Amino acid sequence: MKRFRKNRNFIEFEYEFEDGEVAKFKYLEPTTKMIDEGIDKKETKEQLDYIKNTLQECLVGDSEKKERMIEELYEDGNLYDFKGELDEAVGKLKKKR
Repeated sequence: MKRFRKNRNFIEFEYEFEDGEVAKFKYLEPTTKMIDEGIDKKETKEQLDYIKNTLQECLVGDSEKKERMIEELYEDGNLYDFKGELDEAVGKLKKKR
C-alpha cells in the first residue's frame, strides 16, 4: 500500500549577483492557497504584485541576499521570467518522482 503525506517540493540553486558574489537559495513549490489566491487576481497590476509576493514567500535563504537578488532582478533583469524558470524546475522535479 502506498503511503501519502504532505510534501512540498523544492529545488536548491545558486544565484550569481552582478558583482560576482554567489548565494545559495531554496525555492519551495507554491502552496495550494498561494495558487488559489493568484487565480482570483483579475487586474494585471494585482497579478504582477502576486507574482513578486509569491516569489518572496517561496524563497528560502539569507534574507538580505534574498532582497538583494529580488532588487537586482527587478531593476536589471526579469523577475517574472525568473520565477517562471523556478516553477518549471520544480515541475520537472515532480515529474521525476
